[in-house]
Amino acid sequence: MEEEWQPDAVLDIRIAQVRKELSEYVEKNAEKIDSNLPVFYGHVMSIIENSFQGISDEAHDRLIDDVTMKVLEVSKRSGDIEYVERLFSHAVRMRKRQAGRMIFDVILGFKLIDLGKYNQAVEVLSKYRAIDAIICTAISYCFYALSEEHLSEVGVPAHNRRPSEKALAAREQMIELVRLRAPVNRLKFPHVLQELKINKIFWFMIRLAVDWFPTEIEFLKVGLDKARKDGNREMRGELLKIASERYFSDMFFLRDLYHYKIEMRDASGATAVVRQMMQQHPDELEPVYYGMQLSIISSQRSAYSSFRKIAAGKKMPSNVLALLDFEFELVAGNKIETYACLEEIRNRALSKSHYLIMIEYVTEDAFSDVEKRAKVARKTILDSLDLYCMKILKMKTD
Repeated sequence: MEEEWQPDAVLDIRIAQVRKELSEYVEKNAEKIDSNLPVFYGHVMSIIENSFQGISDEAHDRLIDDVTMKVLEVSKRSGDIEYVERLFSHAVRMRKRQAGRMIFDVILGFKLIDLGKYNQAVEVLSKYRAIDAIICTAISYCFYALSEEHLSEVGVPAHNRRPSEKALAAREQMIELVRLRAPVNRLKFPHVLQELKINKIFWFMIRLAVDWFPTEIEFLKVGLDKARKDGNREMRGELLKIASERYFSDMFFLRDLYHYKIEMRDASGATAVVRQMMQQHPDELEPVYYGMQLSIISSQRSAYSSFRKIAAGKKMPSNVLALLDFEFELVAGNKIETYACLEEIRNRALSKSHYLIMIEYVTEDAFSDVEKRAKVARKTILDSLDLYCMKILKMKTD
């Protein structure tokens, strides 16, 4: 009999519960598991099969990965590489998808790093260095650690040190990161590894690379990409500070710095970035657009009027100006003026647009007496119109 269909959200709750139960079982039976891995994985498979009949291959494999990492976390034999390899071999056989070996090899590589077995770690990780940026930084770290070990053994004073062969290899691996353009966060690590030494190594090597190669822009870009994806505001702020000093006219960094200041609710900082954009790129519409957006957010009519005048002089499309006028009045809470702007938009290029219908519908909620509903509606409109206007202006949205 087929299992009754359930929404993904409900299934996710059940998966989380099973993961929790399996983790608790591992914590209570670590020694028993170590002594008989085949029996343990048979038990795990039985629990999964009895708990779910329609679980996806991806979710199934994720559970296997997570419980395997939990075993590694609590086992007294986690420092025994032969045991770790045997554990991972069992896990790979339990997975439904055949491409499961890579993630365990990568984790094994990081485990070898934890144990100080850097040469072995390099051997395991090297074939995966194009898969994720974090692999190149890990390999580079291995060579760096080997270099530091050698220097401490021979007792070379820090001020007399010259880059050793291993130290140069570490730098070469960071250059390889730029050459390969490996993606950031492509690898999805099991839940129990999310806050591991893995990320600490990445940031350590990125900081070193930024110092080693002060004219190489890509290290800052790779770091910012990861900081954004991880929600790491501290590292994002640190890298943007360096970028603003080294590449003060680069629009890529100025754009990211502006959005960072907005996210941090630093209006004066965002204003300063807009001024810098306009000084460095006086002929571009993008800085003016950001100035208008900032004026809208802060409801500063005089500033908005000034930026609008500049935008009109630079031939910003009239439909974009009309949409921004609508945004300003909406945020300011001027209902009559907001609907007057909607009428103006209706008379322009958007008159038959399904998008306009959506805007009109959500605008009603934006003036709802229920404050929470009104706030959500206003944010929805602002975010949506921002993306729409940037698309028209062919601005970067990353």
